[in-house]
Amino acid sequence: MKRFVTLFLAAMLFVLCVIPCAQAEGAAPRSSNFFCSYGTTLSKEGNGRIKIVFSTTGIGICNQLGVASYQVQKRNADGEWVDVSGLLNGSLGANLTNYTFSRYFNGVSGETYRVKVVFLCTINTASEARNYTSGIITAK
Repeated sequence: MKRFVTLFLAAMLFVLCVIPCAQAEGAAPRSSNFFCSYGTTLSKEGNGRIKIVFSTTGIGICNQLGVASYQVQKRNADGEWVDVSGLLNGSLGANLTNYTFSRYFNGVSGETYRVKVVFLCTINTASEARNYTSGIITAK
């Protein structure tokens, strides 16, 4: 019986040590005094068209929140990422906690794309910009 209790306590101690580490990794991958979260979602619309959804959440009411600029990149035959859109203006919302908007990009069916983004958050007179690179998508 004593052996069972010891084994049980050792297992519980192991679980209690592992769970906070796993939660900490997933919970705050981007520590910031301005952003709670930010990111993009890419979806195939057909005929090479890609829908890009930008989404961000600030830590409270933000004077400005959203995307300062973004750029669409295509993977070339050498596996390198090349700019295919130029630097594009994003969209910023005012006096809000979260902001989501979308844009469309007309690519070429069968080509692989990603988006590089600069998210911006301003609270009072201070601001923070965060660079972000989306996942990849192959246009259909």
